[in-house]
Amino acid sequence: MASRGTDNLRCYLREATLPPMANDPNAPQMPPAGHKSHQNHLKVRPQSWRRLENIFSFEDKSMAIIVSSWIDAHIPETSLGVEDEDPVTGERLAVPGPAIFDIPYQKERRPSDIIRLIPWLDNLPLMTVQRVVHLLYPATRRWGFFYCDESNNDRNLLQYFMWSLLLPPDEMDPETLAEIGPKSILIAFQPPWILSDQDIKEFSECRSFPPFRVPGNAFPTPLESRERLWGKIWDACVAKNTPWFVLTSYNKWVFGAFSEGWTAAFVTPVYAFDAVCPTVLEWLTFWVASAMRLRGWRSIPKVPEPVSLGPVLIPAIHNANFATPANSESNWEGKSQDAATSAHARSMSPVFTDGGLPGLEIRPIHQIVQEWMQKKVDSNGAAPDIPSRAQSPARNDIFEQTLTRHGDWLV
Repeated sequence: MASRGTDNLRCYLREATLPPMANDPNAPQMPPAGHKSHQNHLKVRPQSWRRLENIFSFEDKSMAIIVSSWIDAHIPETSLGVEDEDPVTGERLAVPGPAIFDIPYQKERRPSDIIRLIPWLDNLPLMTVQRVVHLLYPATRRWGFFYCDESNNDRNLLQYFMWSLLLPPDEMDPETLAEIGPKSILIAFQPPWILSDQDIKEFSECRSFPPFRVPGNAFPTPLESRERLWGKIWDACVAKNTPWFVLTSYNKWVFGAFSEGWTAAFVTPVYAFDAVCPTVLEWLTFWVASAMRLRGWRSIPKVPEPVSLGPVLIPAIHNANFATPANSESNWEGKSQDAATSAHARSMSPVFTDGGLPGLEIRPIHQIVQEWMQKKVDSNGAAPDIPSRAQSPARNDIFEQTLTRHGDWLV
């Protein structure tokens, strides 16, 4: 006789894997194995407000042990005495498990666009984890996953769910929202033909975010695909004050979090939809428990950050409506890609300044040249070919033309 998932919730989470998802025949063509999709054209450009600098990896083996240990310690293997489906809300354990569990699989329509990908996430892993958390922690019943249907230039490429407190509009005061944000999770998703296996792998393995180039060039250095994705998720998490995030194409999953000052990120390796030890359901349950600070939760690691960082202010409308310029080798920053060990490169000091060396003031070039010529004459004596002359009066119309950068040249 088959059992309910609630009769042994630990075994269910450990054994239940997401069902495979096939794309609709009318869906865009998938890239070849090991190749990027080259369709992830997020309208994200370098911006001065982004603080993200470094990205660290959650070690695969150690995190797997942490998640599995938490499941063993906090998920019961004895019957809860309730049904898999809540008769009031309708939420249920929806991901089919081994044959020992009586959980039928409700097949979803094959996705052909990002909208038809939503039920695969909402009705399977997200509803299942929501049911698990509500069963184990009844105080969280006002929390849940909800779809954020926000209008922006990239909604056909990337959308997201939120795990958050479901509040009526009259209760959404700023103080309450400030308390909710750090306990929330952003679940960003893209279709697999946009976020290919190689795309999400490069996202997970990215270890730095390029700094914003101050004005003076023809245009800021364009971001690469994985960097635009990091910028998009960073912007969304900051806007929601939500440091915890997940990125998925349904076929692949990564789990991450931002530091307290938003200058660093931590991200796991990529996990497949049918991964085990831990499964995607175990990962999601653990991530919700950590964000909610439930028993045995894990905090986001601390990193050195400036103490003077204030709140991040992002303009309401900042999406670019024009194409991102192509990469230029002459404008290479060198930070977005770590140098190979064969290059014998040394790390630069993290302390930089835009004001030049201490004690040096910036003066017009024509004044410096005149002073140098006068000193040359004074030291060598008056010479017939270099006559001494009075300093020319300062002119405001000299060198007012803006210098623009073309490659490594100022014109």
